[in-house]
Amino acid sequence: MNVIGLIVQPRGCSPGSKRPSRRLRAPRRRRRPEILGIWKGTSTCTKVDLNEFCRDETVVYNFVDVPEQPATVELKAARIIDNSVKPVYSLYVTYRPEEGRWTSEFERPQVRGIWAYAVHGDELTGTATVLLASRSCATSRRSGFPKDQVLAH
Repeated sequence: MNVIGLIVQPRGCSPGSKRPSRRLRAPRRRRRPEILGIWKGTSTCTKVDLNEFCRDETVVYNFVDVPEQPATVELKAARIIDNSVKPVYSLYVTYRPEEGRWTSEFERPQVRGIWAYAVHGDELTGTATVLLASRSCATSRRSGFPKDQVLAH
């Protein structure tokens, strides 16, 4: 067989068309993090230096997806006082697959630390580790509660 000529067609063009055709693909869906949603439970405080605001309380954590930041969710934390939900703080937590948990560093005058949250089935645990200059660290707060205990609106 003799090859007299070779016709090279630009990628994406169909015979007889003047414009490249486009192949449309469905957008890739990210797996929905299991931490998303509203969690309600008891936060138990362990007193250490520099955490005078820490107290045992009923808390509500609302983890909201942040689509423009992969592996990151926003935590909107609140506490329940006199049957009312009072917002406390908001922070972004990032998933650390090597640790199997969501973390966020925080810094305030005289104190620096790390919030860490982990989901085990239908239970969420959260820990704040305070990093002290003269000591390595101290755990100041831990909370755990099942996901089915959600706040009724």
